Amino acid sequence: MVETLTALSQRNEAFWIGLALILLGVITPATLFLRAIELSGVLIWIGGIILLIRVLVAAFRILKTTAEAGTIGYREGKRNDS
Repeated sequence: MVETLTALSQRNEAFWIGLALILLGVITPATLFLRAIELSGVLIWIGGIILLIRVLVAAFRILKTTAEAGTIGYREGKRNDS
């Protein structure tokens, strides 16, 4: 149970960090540069990448759990038919 709660909190932290970076990028002035790179654009990109990875990991876990449940259900159904 502790491992599950830790994993959930880490996923929530990744979401909030990504969202905070996007919002920080939006409120950062476009004239602020870091070595000829627009800082607001970099913050938005990094935040978006974090959120995208978070969504892809969640989708993978949902599909993996669904596939495992389907496999278990199929085996139980075959066993009951015998």
